[in-house]
Amino acid sequence: MAITSPKQKEELQQQFRINPEINAKLEVFMRSEPGLVDFVKQIPREQLERKFLLRKMQDQQQREGYTAKVKAWLEKPEQAEVLKAIRSMISPVMKPERQEQLIVNQAKNFIKNTGVKLS
Repeated sequence: MAITSPKQKEELQQQFRINPEINAKLEVFMRSEPGLVDFVKQIPREQLERKFLLRKMQDQQQREGYTAKVKAWLEKPEQAEVLKAIRSMISPVMKPERQEQLIVNQAKNFIKNTGVKLS
């Protein structure tokens, strides 16, 4: 998805979701930190884009790492009952890759709801 420079506020609102509450907090912060705002405005656009994309990449790596931990946790013999219960809730006619995705998602929900600590 390419990000364009909208000319009008209406175009901006159509292109990006704007949360009025968050936007108001951001405006207050920006007024209280004019030096920081000036600093950010002077950073070259390419650097800002790279920093933004770096954060997105780190978020994705973190999600993938957690997913790998959940998969490893599910493969342990002591989790056989949990895995069996999760598999029983998933339709067998579904594509195998979708089944796997749902198994991992259900396992994540189970871990979150029961407070299991992954190591």
